[in-house]
Amino acid sequence: MEECFDLELLQGRERTLLPELVTHVSENPLREKLRGQLMLALHRVGQRTDALQVYREGREQMVRELGLEPSEELRRLEKEILNDAPNLAPGTSITPAKQIIPRQLPPQPPYFTGRDEQVRQLCAALTGIAPPGNQATRAVNLFGQGGVGKTSLAIHVAYELMQEHFPDGQIYYDLHGSQPAPVSPARVLDHFLRVLGVPPPSIPDEMDERAAMFRSCVAGRRMLLVLDDAAGEDQIQPLLPGGWDCAVIVTSRTPQTGVPSLQKVRLDVLAVQDAVELLQRIVGDNRVGAEPAAATSLVRTVEGLPLALSIIGARLVTAPNRTISSMAQRVHDDRRSLDELVHGSQSVRSSIASVYHGLPQRLRNLLSLLSLFDMEAIPGWMAGVVIGVGPREALDLMDEAAACQLLLPVGVEPSNDPHYRFHNLTRLFLRETANRFAPERRREVVRRVVGAWLSLVEQAHGRLYGGNFTLVRGESPRWEPPAALVRHVLADPLHWLDVERSALLAAVGHAAAHGFDELCWELAINLVTLFEARFYRDDWRESHETALELVMRTGNVRGEAALRCSLGSLYISQRRIDRAKPQLEKALPIFEGLRDNGGTALTLRNLALCLHIQGAFNEALNAYGQAAELFLAAGDPIGQAHTWCNMAQIHASSSGNGATAQRLLTDALRICDEVGNQRVRSQVLFRLGELNLRLGLPEQAMSRFFTALPIVREQADRVGEGYVQRGLGNAQLAQGNLAEAERCFQSALALAKATGNSHDMALVRLSLAEVYLQQNRQQRAVALLGQALPVFRQYGDEESVNRTLSLLPPRS
Repeated sequence: MEECFDLELLQGRERTLLPELVTHVSENPLREKLRGQLMLALHRVGQRTDALQVYREGREQMVRELGLEPSEELRRLEKEILNDAPNLAPGTSITPAKQIIPRQLPPQPPYFTGRDEQVRQLCAALTGIAPPGNQATRAVNLFGQGGVGKTSLAIHVAYELMQEHFPDGQIYYDLHGSQPAPVSPARVLDHFLRVLGVPPPSIPDEMDERAAMFRSCVAGRRMLLVLDDAAGEDQIQPLLPGGWDCAVIVTSRTPQTGVPSLQKVRLDVLAVQDAVELLQRIVGDNRVGAEPAAATSLVRTVEGLPLALSIIGARLVTAPNRTISSMAQRVHDDRRSLDELVHGSQSVRSSIASVYHGLPQRLRNLLSLLSLFDMEAIPGWMAGVVIGVGPREALDLMDEAAACQLLLPVGVEPSNDPHYRFHNLTRLFLRETANRFAPERRREVVRRVVGAWLSLVEQAHGRLYGGNFTLVRGESPRWEPPAALVRHVLADPLHWLDVERSALLAAVGHAAAHGFDELCWELAINLVTLFEARFYRDDWRESHETALELVMRTGNVRGEAALRCSLGSLYISQRRIDRAKPQLEKALPIFEGLRDNGGTALTLRNLALCLHIQGAFNEALNAYGQAAELFLAAGDPIGQAHTWCNMAQIHASSSGNGATAQRLLTDALRICDEVGNQRVRSQVLFRLGELNLRLGLPEQAMSRFFTALPIVREQADRVGEGYVQRGLGNAQLAQGNLAEAERCFQSALALAKATGNSHDMALVRLSLAEVYLQQNRQQRAVALLGQALPVFRQYGDEESVNRTLSLLPPRS
């Protein structure tokens, strides 16, 4: 009740709330939040004296019965009423909305050493008081050469300050500025908004709108952002929050002079004493203490570059019998060119080479060829594809490379399939060594790896859809993955796709860069299974645009048609029919010319969806009918079942032809049962339940919905579960079970809010309002109907608009 009152106070309904609040306070005199809500309502309607009297009466009762003073919050509210504080104006509540507090900092650097002056500078810049008239964001640009320890310092300072100065959250993001393809600001903002709790469907498409939404989300919150490895001013500027409450650390190799608000702090190599201490922390006090002169000589040779010291220290740890003196001699060896460390990045190359050239030939080949792939995490199975060995041998090689610090483990999947990553500088060195392979060999490796990803993605899609249905298939060669890896993928296909999302997108880019047009468009098309389920619309668009550019250049007409058809699906999901139709109208004649029944069917179905959304029901039915026949001819029963499901919706809701709708849905359900497609089966069951309700058969509807519920829950389909809960609520309502109906609708509303689907929220509010009307809770019903009506109008849902208007009381 208190939460509901908060919402109504936010809507300025204090005058109508007063009688109810007075009753509840008299029944619950020691409930301080209720008393505060009554005080706020009285104050807003101009009864400040009465509001203060309510406080005094509550205080007297609390002291008399409990021996306690009112809470700090209630005392603060009394003072604000006395002072007529502006924050008590209509449109506020006494309880602020709960905010997500992100904690995204990587683990603290285990061997952080020195940097006292830089730590002081950063702390002062990030916690200082705003100068008069200047409310710009507190932002610092920490710049210096690669491997100098910028990230470690930034994370160390972030941990120092997070509890006291930035309790509202910390966000970390690697911008990949030193890599060939830095992360776009739009993608970074998408990540920021998601971690701040913005539902994916509510995230705008345009970068400027995302930046504005991000600034609004963090306004007034004390948060710290660490933007690591920035490429330049254009990448940084949209990511900066507004106001003095937030602070930002930007690391980069060069000073970002184009952003005036960034205070510049240069980071240099470690002093000799600090460098020796760093080495000591890595390899142990005893070993450094036994050879102090050798340790000093070693750090002087590398001029205190932290990355070089970390590599050398790691090698000493993995070789406990090796002396520091022997390592110092290796550093001075001209054949390893470690003296080039004094020349910036050349020093890092030499230190990596000292490890690399000590490896067996096959391992060197593996690392060199793996460096061709820009992936945040490389799965262990990729080693087997690259050099043609079995899964166990592949993992042994990866572990051997990790022991040499040229690969870093980044976690273990449930199938015991470990992932690794290269440090960026290590990758750059190894890529130079890969040039010794002929271009044809490098291309062949990329082709095999991308083909392997395609094979696994097809396996995931096939498990979710009962086969490779609703897809256009090309002629790319497939890879036969190990049985254990297939079991891992099929155990939870959608989760696997999500975990490997970054690598899969990189694989699309690699295919495009090497001109593998067939592989590129097929992989992009298959990934829609993930993009659609998780609202990764940016990935959907960017991967398809990359592939489309390639197939247009190479003249791959089937790929062009498949990508345009899929882009049409993307724009339909965004209700952008104006953008969907042109893509589909270009795809259709290509598929027809190729006599590709499956592709033609998919395109016609999408065109029918456009007509369906626009209310052209007869034209939509005609297009759906053609698509269903072509799906049958193409041997795609799931495409046919899905099309029948859409046709049934029109017959049931628009033409009132319940018998036809029943027949179509029954046939669709039979197909899903035969194929084993649970995803579409749950959708058909929901439509059958809806049809039963329209025909006045609520008990049969309940059976359909209860059958669908465990399916959507098993697939973690929150959108589908919300639909089913709404259906259950409507079935309970039709049977007069108002309490059960309300419970189902509340569950459906929570799920709709979690997915951010405003139309679904409006539908649930409409149904919930019907429950309240039957319970004579008129005020609450009217409030819900008022929230739902503008959404229905925005979506052009005339049926729901009319239903809402029929329930609203006539205007006086």
